[in-house]
Amino acid sequence: MSIQDKEIKKLWGKAAGLCSFPQCDIECIKLLDEDHSIIIGEMAHVIAKDVNGPRGSLNGGNNIYENLILLCPTHHTLIDKAPELYTADLLLKYKENHENKIKEKLSVKSFSKKDELYSYIAKLLTQNKSIWQSYGPESDEAIQNPFSNLYIIWELRKIQDIIPNNLKIVNALKNSFDLMSQSEYNIACQFIEHAAGFEIRAYEIIEGVPRFPVEFERMIFENV
Repeated sequence: MSIQDKEIKKLWGKAAGLCSFPQCDIECIKLLDEDHSIIIGEMAHVIAKDVNGPRGSLNGGNNIYENLILLCPTHHTLIDKAPELYTADLLLKYKENHENKIKEKLSVKSFSKKDELYSYIAKLLTQNKSIWQSYGPESDEAIQNPFSNLYIIWELRKIQDIIPNNLKIVNALKNSFDLMSQSEYNIACQFIEHAAGFEIRAYEIIEGVPRFPVEFERMIFENV
């Protein structure tokens, strides 16, 4: 049985699309040029499905998040070539440490001035918009080639980049509400609701998620 989408998304999301091997952090989606990307990340089994595979066991490993670790091709090969050195417990520790490091990067950032807050958010919005324009369902490539595998890149870039960026923005906003006027606060709340719904929909199909509030983008860029 293949790995289910929900397990793939959970793994890529918690790893932020980066190789989980210590001191590697290679991006598992490589940008070739401004229009083309390829997936190099590999979802390695901590315990092999086959009893004779790397770190194999009698019952075999499952295709679930708990038994997977996101790695670059080099480190996937390394751990499977030396399973006696890279044990299941060690790989799970690598995974835990990497995911904790990602959580720290998303920690609350505080600002003393509104222009600093908005400048910080503007950079994150710019990156998100660039990804959406390049790979999103309304991108030129997606419209011209509706049966291409571009949607795979889009799904992974959402959880690798856009959702973490949204969380950084939300954390910054929540920690800086006192810098905003009432009208700005109202607009910021619209983005927070959009971000929450966007993340949920990235992992499961739901309806009624608020679209990105263009008023929020306008408010940010008019103040930087």
